[in-house]
Amino acid sequence: MNKKFITILLILIMIFTVGSVSAARQLTGDELDFLDSEAGQIIEARRDVELLYDELRITAEDEGIYHRYSGEIEFRYNVELFYQDYQGRAHELTGNIESEVFYLEQDAVLEAADSYLEADRIEIYQAEERIEAFGNAYLEYEDFWAEADEIISYLDREVTHLSGNVRGERNGERFSANSAEINQAENEIRLRGQAKLSLPEGEANDDN
Repeated sequence: MNKKFITILLILIMIFTVGSVSAARQLTGDELDFLDSEAGQIIEARRDVELLYDELRITAEDEGIYHRYSGEIEFRYNVELFYQDYQGRAHELTGNIESEVFYLEQDAVLEAADSYLEADRIEIYQAEERIEAFGNAYLEYEDFWAEADEIISYLDREVTHLSGNVRGERNGERFSANSAEINQAENEIRLRGQAKLSLPEGEANDDN
C-alpha cells in the first residue's frame, strides 16, 4: 500500500512539474495562426501580442512570429523586451530564443539597473555576455556618458569599446576621439585618434 501511494504521489508531482514549466511558455494575441512548413511549425500572433518563455517576456502591438523548430522570433511595432536584468524597447525585435540572441531595431533602448543604452540598432548576445549598439549610439551609467557610431560592451570583463565620432563626459571631464576603450573594473579610459580631454573649468583655473 505504501509503495502504491508513493508511486501515485510521484506521478502527481511529475504532472504538476510539467504543467508549471509549460505554463511559463506561451504566445498570446487577438489572433493566432498555426502554420506547418517543411522545417516545422510556425505560430503567428496578431495584435496585443505577448510571448512568455521562461525568464523572457516580449510584448508587441502589431505582430509576433515564433518558429518552434528553430527558436527564431519576430515582433513588430512598439516592442518591449523583459529579460533577466534587462528591459528594452524598439520598433521591431528579431532573434533566437534558443541561442539567446536578440536584435532591437529602430529607436532601440536597453536599460538595466544602473545603465542606459540607446541606438538605431542594439544586438544582445546573452550567452557571450556581449551587447552591441550601432548608429547614433549613446551610453550612460553613474557619472559617465558617451556617444559614438558604434558601442560594444563586454559584460563579463566590464570593458566597453566605442568607435566613430566618440565624445562624452566623466566626472565633469569632457573627451572626444576617433575611438575609446572604457574599463569600468579598473576605472580607466583610453582615447585613440584625435583624442582631446577638456578639464573642468575650476580645475583649469587652479592650474593657472
